[in-house]
Amino acid sequence: MSPKSLFNIDRLMDHLVGFIETRVEIVKLELKEESVRVVAKLLTLIVKVLFGTLFFIFISVALALYLNQILSSGYLGFVILAGFFFLLWMIVLIIRKTSWYNGQIVAITDRIVEDSNNKKNERASEVKGSSH
Repeated sequence: MSPKSLFNIDRLMDHLVGFIETRVEIVKLELKEESVRVVAKLLTLIVKVLFGTLFFIFISVALALYLNQILSSGYLGFVILAGFFFLLWMIVLIIRKTSWYNGQIVAITDRIVEDSNNKKNERASEVKGSSH
């Protein structure tokens, strides 16, 4: 074995190690990017739910006060709204037990996962397309 071939093997090993290190860094960056994306979506969802809940509460109180005024009562508007929300709650509990509801949840979840995978594949193909 000549010393020249040893240097080529060393050089090849250096390139291989460099390639592996680069690949590990790319995977780390992709994981970091994905985690940032998930956190951003989660924070956006939390803000939407918070403001939606506040809006719903204030509209409900305003409607109850309006019903109180119409009915000349201090509490009947709140009782009517409480009864309405109780009925909605019962309907949701009954529907939740049906197989139709469970099938819809599975279908929606599958669609979300499929859309997420499609977007991820599109980004990967864009990156591959721009590197050639």
